[in-house]
Amino acid sequence: MTHPHEPDTGRSVPNSGRRLLLASILASYASSFIPWPLANAQTVVPETAAAPEAFLMVSRAITGRATLDAVQANRLYAGLVATVPSFATQLTALAAFIAANPSAEKQLQASLDAANVPFAKLPRQIATAWYVGVVGSGPAARCVTYETSLMNVVVSDRLKPPSYAYGPYGSWGRNPLSAA
Repeated sequence: MTHPHEPDTGRSVPNSGRRLLLASILASYASSFIPWPLANAQTVVPETAAAPEAFLMVSRAITGRATLDAVQANRLYAGLVATVPSFATQLTALAAFIAANPSAEKQLQASLDAANVPFAKLPRQIATAWYVGVVGSGPAARCVTYETSLMNVVVSDRLKPPSYAYGPYGSWGRNPLSAA
């Protein structure tokens, strides 16, 4: 061991632990200057493409509603494309079937089942997406919308679906008051 008053006769071995700590501190400090929104830009999910007019036309025929929310249509279309194999091809065929058979629109599912077409299950999947707000099934099921799904919109004049609990926590466990 050398004393402070003695001259240094050789080079001391650098402390690798100290250098690692210093490098880590400098790296974390330097990373604070990185604009993280730009750094994460490559991992951001791209905006969903607009649903084609064929999807909106078929959806109007299936749901029986003249107007449908365009933003919700885009989300449902993207979800159906992601979960239903060859959805776009089947949608085109279904739209062509509806256009070729305008009288079949009232009994669309029965007409498709009678024609034994390969896209006969598609109207059920589209109706489930619009009314329940879920695309896919089983482990692949994704909830796309809840409050604006048609099952809630249809009853919104009497029920307030976003929360079915109309009182404090646990109020549903008590018997209702009699209407005497």
